Amino acid sequence: MSASPRTGGRTQLSSLALSDAADEYLTYLAVDRARSSQTIRAYATDLATALGFWAGLKQPPARVADLSRDHVRAYQRHLGQSGLALSSRARRLQALRGFLRYALREAWLEEDLGAHIDIPRVSAPLPKPLTTADARRLLDHDASRSEPDLRDQALVHFLLSTGCRISEALAVNRSDLNSDGRLVVRGKGSKERVVHLTPAAMAAISAYIGARHDRDPALFLNYDHRSLAVGTRRLTAAGARHIVARLRRERGVEALRSPHVLRHTTATELLTITGNVRLVQEVLGHANLNTMQGYTKVVDQARTNAYREFSRRLAPSHDVRESD
Repeated sequence: MSASPRTGGRTQLSSLALSDAADEYLTYLAVDRARSSQTIRAYATDLATALGFWAGLKQPPARVADLSRDHVRAYQRHLGQSGLALSSRARRLQALRGFLRYALREAWLEEDLGAHIDIPRVSAPLPKPLTTADARRLLDHDASRSEPDLRDQALVHFLLSTGCRISEALAVNRSDLNSDGRLVVRGKGSKERVVHLTPAAMAAISAYIGARHDRDPALFLNYDHRSLAVGTRRLTAAGARHIVARLRRERGVEALRSPHVLRHTTATELLTITGNVRLVQEVLGHANLNTMQGYTKVVDQARTNAYREFSRRLAPSHDVRESD
């Protein structure tokens, strides 16, 4: 990261380069907001796109204080004409707005240029949840006594039981487990929440731990020999995706396209059973109810289909002929 000259605790507007400002913002996201390394890389790429566009202008803004509404509007027009997918444009504009608002907070800018950014609404399609039969096929599988097979079964049970993100599940240590099935996980923004393991999930995890002879603190391990070369055996997200792809093939569960399908299945099942959006929001660790709209649509559609079938069955038959 480039060092920026400061005066009285504030970076001098006259000398702070755009690239330095972007570096400081990324450091803030990593240190103060505890964003993941993957998120930081994505923000860095998106900000570099904006800075690269401005650098190609006839009169490029070299300093953060040089930015104006015209620069922001020009970049928005550029993205609109780029042919990028709506989701990609929205992501890049979201990153830029966050940076500009941080610049205002740090007094690098005198105006909230981020307020002039219109981010397109993107309705991200949710993955298709597993059917009850498919979920049972995964959960009721008799795993062999090999550690990798027991790990796979424990991981499936863990994800379906808790509704955790895969990153949350892979960060769990053996010492985090409690005998009552309650578990504290750390989600986005380092926010903690309590999730619950079913008795079946506890049994699958206990069987896996009981078969291990290592002292690694991680709950889920990578058994690829290449993991030893990097000095850690903790299962990675890429490793989890590989496991899920293999289980989809071996157990014939076509809808199991990613680990997130298991989280979505848990949310949909809980919402169908309870109808309690707030409860499912807490289980999933979502910050606001807006993120639950996709799940409620799934349940609303199921409810609509049920009422249609109900109406069809109660509708009078026009084929019934009166007897003579």
